[in-house]
Amino acid sequence: MNIINNPTFKKVIGILVSVFILSIAYYGTYLPLRKSQAFIDSLKNLNSVNSLTAIEQELSGPLNMPSPIGKEELVRNVANIFLSSLQQNNDPKAIDEIVGYVEKNFQPIVDYGRGMSFEQNMYILGAINEFAFVKTHDAKFLEASQRYYERGLELGPNRPQFLYGMFDIYRIEGNVEGAKTIASKILSQWPDDTRTQEGLAQFLSTVQNATASKSK
Repeated sequence: MNIINNPTFKKVIGILVSVFILSIAYYGTYLPLRKSQAFIDSLKNLNSVNSLTAIEQELSGPLNMPSPIGKEELVRNVANIFLSSLQQNNDPKAIDEIVGYVEKNFQPIVDYGRGMSFEQNMYILGAINEFAFVKTHDAKFLEASQRYYERGLELGPNRPQFLYGMFDIYRIEGNVEGAKTIASKILSQWPDDTRTQEGLAQFLSTVQNATASKSK
């Protein structure tokens, strides 16, 4: 008997196809939707929490839900929430915990090292560390920010987010040659960018004045 034409075989194949279609619908639609809804519910509940630990516990549910897609977007959304919270926080310990939590969520994505939004992820991590440095003056945040921005520049040498990010870093470090090089790249693409022109001029003037003061 030809097994291909066997009615029982065809019935089994039909069942398997149905299961496969359902699994696609489940993993491609239901799980991301469920994850998104859980995140929305958690956001509503954040109004009633008043500690970082409580926020982490509230967000751990949607973050840990299985879903083939949506994880990266959720991690970015959580990072943006904490980036906003950094603006209202001046406690170095809390800032350190916030950055650590965000980086922990991003670590599997960073380790994976690719994806359509990978450059965006590098920028968010660079920005949150740069902001943490501005708040705390802790050099480890500046070093981390530079590492993420440089990784982003490797992937997108002309991406403005990373060019402007590194322009900030070099000025903070007092790196004259680095600031000049990055400013030149920025102005070669956006010659009318007066903020960069003025920022570089002010930086060079500050360095020159500081050098003159030391020589006296």
